[in-house]
Amino acid sequence: MVEIVPEGRAAVEAQLADGLLPMHRSDQVEAQVRSFFAAHAIPGIVCAPKGPLPEGAIQIGVSFPFRVDGVRVRSAACVSAGELGRRQTPWDVAAGLSTSRLPVAAELLAVIELGRTHAVDVGFFGSAALQAWTGLPYMEASSDVDIVATARSSEGLCAFHTDLVVFTQRYSRRYDVEVAVPGGLGVKLSELVSDVSTVLGRGIEGVRLVDRRRLLEEIDKVSPAVATP
Repeated sequence: MVEIVPEGRAAVEAQLADGLLPMHRSDQVEAQVRSFFAAHAIPGIVCAPKGPLPEGAIQIGVSFPFRVDGVRVRSAACVSAGELGRRQTPWDVAAGLSTSRLPVAAELLAVIELGRTHAVDVGFFGSAALQAWTGLPYMEASSDVDIVATARSSEGLCAFHTDLVVFTQRYSRRYDVEVAVPGGLGVKLSELVSDVSTVLGRGIEGVRLVDRRRLLEEIDKVSPAVATP
């Protein structure tokens, strides 16, 4: 997540209507997102470009703490580096969890501790991270928790997955875990510990199929100093 500095917020606000999902492009929703964005310091989320960008620009997503017809309202914009302020990685979010902004912080801290027992570093993105940053009500009772994790060994990663299944049953919440593997790709934990031969790797430049066993071998080769964010 990235802060949009005051000098850049007007430029982003001007792009919000065009960046909405087609189903949300109405005068009412457009006015709602512009007024909400103007009133609240919502961060941007760095994402893969949806098309050609001006030189030096990056693509961000802007997510709002409300839904229309059951779908969260989101938009997209492009910004220059000069329009961005402080950054927070998923691991920064984990390090700064506070129950005053995020009522489920104690639960998420338990997930972090569970990861530590298996040498897995846990970070958060999605609704939990946005609420932790802004204090706005992004998380709902039925919200999933989006996790990104790095591991020091494939054995520890598999053990973390096994224990997380039990953990999710205790809290009646779904945890969607993506593993940041060597080489800059993200792979779903459930796929990585399965018995399939290839898995889908997601990166800032798109997605591609990769050999599952090779990824696990690469995780085992990476030293703890490199694996830790």
